[in-house]
Amino acid sequence: MSEPKMVTTALIISLVAGIVTTVASLRATTGEVGMVLGMVSGTVVWISAIMLKIRPGESTRGLRVCCRMWGTVILVFSIVSLYAWSVGGFIGATLGIVGAALALVVKA
Repeated sequence: MSEPKMVTTALIISLVAGIVTTVASLRATTGEVGMVLGMVSGTVVWISAIMLKIRPGESTRGLRVCCRMWGTVILVFSIVSLYAWSVGGFIGATLGIVGAALALVVKA
């Protein structure tokens, strides 16, 4: 079965978002809480992006449900990463929100 281009685009954008957020949190000057929040959020975003590719449960629930679930996780943690208060975190969060939006509108 061929993978929709929108899923691939959402995967790439979300993966970049997670990596940017994680790396930016290492350089954050917002204290320990901002750094930890950025690290956790970035890690969850890039793991969720990988799960968009793997798509566990697609055979039983379908592509749309699977992409909606992982897209929601990416969206929530991208918004949470905004509280890391760093420029890289903002860029990563913006990319994550775009990637999540693409995952949420996948047609099966």
